[in-house]
Amino acid sequence: SRGWADGVVAHLSASLIAAGFAVGAMQPFDFVAARLMNQPYKDGVGQLYSGPMDCFLKVVKSEGPVALFKGCGANYARMGPYTVLVFTFFEQLKAFAKNARGKH
Repeated sequence: SRGWADGVVAHLSASLIAAGFAVGAMQPFDFVAARLMNQPYKDGVGQLYSGPMDCFLKVVKSEGPVALFKGCGANYARMGPYTVLVFTFFEQLKAFAKNARGKH
């Protein structure tokens, strides 16, 4: 057979990889949302950005596209353990249920 054997090590590894992809996909959106929420407001109007696309374009123009990934480490430190726990427990629960059904 090819690949890893179905087990805890495979589930942990796949979970960590999945967390990395999730953080990579969501980080630019989280970054823009944080910038919009933290900008100064006057009379309910943002003083730096008029909206998400304005924020995105201004950041890319002034700081470069890599700036959208600021905070990836912190997000991965939050998402990694969560993803590991969810997927590993889910897979172990599936195995437990499969074994329990097979014994009856």
